[in-house]
Amino acid sequence: MASNVKITLFGGFGIYKDDKPILENLANTRKTKLFLCYLLLNKDKPISHKELFELLWSGEDYANPGTALRTLLYRYRAMIDSTGISALNNSVLSRRGAYQWNTDLDISIDIYDFEEASRNALEMIGSDDKKMSMLRNAMDLYTGNLLPDSNAEHWVVPKAVALRDTYIRVALEYIQLLKGRNDYNGVINVCNEVQEYIPVSLEIENEMNIAMQKGLESDSMRSEYNMFRSAVKDMDRMIGGVREEMETDSSENTAFVCEYDMFREVYRLQRRLLMRTGETMFLTMATLRSKITDRHEPLKNERAMSALLECCKHELRMGDSICRYSDDQYAIMFPVDSYENAVKVMERVRMSFYRKSNLNEYMLVYKICPLKNSKE
Repeated sequence: MASNVKITLFGGFGIYKDDKPILENLANTRKTKLFLCYLLLNKDKPISHKELFELLWSGEDYANPGTALRTLLYRYRAMIDSTGISALNNSVLSRRGAYQWNTDLDISIDIYDFEEASRNALEMIGSDDKKMSMLRNAMDLYTGNLLPDSNAEHWVVPKAVALRDTYIRVALEYIQLLKGRNDYNGVINVCNEVQEYIPVSLEIENEMNIAMQKGLESDSMRSEYNMFRSAVKDMDRMIGGVREEMETDSSENTAFVCEYDMFREVYRLQRRLLMRTGETMFLTMATLRSKITDRHEPLKNERAMSALLECCKHELRMGDSICRYSDDQYAIMFPVDSYENAVKVMERVRMSFYRKSNLNEYMLVYKICPLKNSKE
């Protein structure tokens, strides 16, 4: 008896029983969801504990990775027990030092349904009507891009691209059959449908252009289309100009220098990006002190601060940030993987300052501390 359980990965992860969502709490457990999605995308092979641990806890310290994975799996199974959906029992199999999705279960997984339907449709030889029906069915199974909320994960990208390419290939085959029937309005509709999911495809764009030229039935429709194409070209020029303007920066090969308010905003952005890298953001307060304590020379002090800024800009990386915090201090922010490497960075700055500034009466002192990333 069919289980009527379906897992969707197109347009987002979900599990459904009789078309009603179940295990909705999975959306609130990021690691469990990623764990399942990774097993599903690699369902034909066991995945080692080490590979899973590096995927889910990259940059985090655990004395016993196996225990962390077992705890995660226990929670998933507890969710299943709470729903009473027996079809999901034993959905994750424990192998020796590995886990694997149970491919023997009677559970529909949308991306694999799509791949099978696409393969059958593309290989089908015979009636055009039947082939069109099969192609149409395959297209209907593509209901959104693969795991859009995880589309930056390195392991999602290759599969997402392969599925997208298959979808375009099916659509192009369907379009050829429509063209054989001179159904150019049908071609336009298919192209519009594809562009909802895949806005940039030169092949689909080309088919749209051909269909528009041959299939538009009235002057008003042609006029509307030409206005649209003109607007697209204007936007292309506009975005090109904005990009050129943004990319024209003589300081782009040095660290970023900004005011304190901007410095804080850069930190807030960076801490989000660091979630995936496992690195830590370090804050350094770099202070210049005059060895001649009874002398106050503002112009000379300012020259020393300018010299220090130049050393910071060129010894740090493009992604690092600097701001003037006080008359004799700079706040510096950069991501590295350890405190020891943060010290090496600042020692490089200090030695550069002493070597290049010729301001021997000044000494550079600094304090380093890690900033919390958005996981903490």
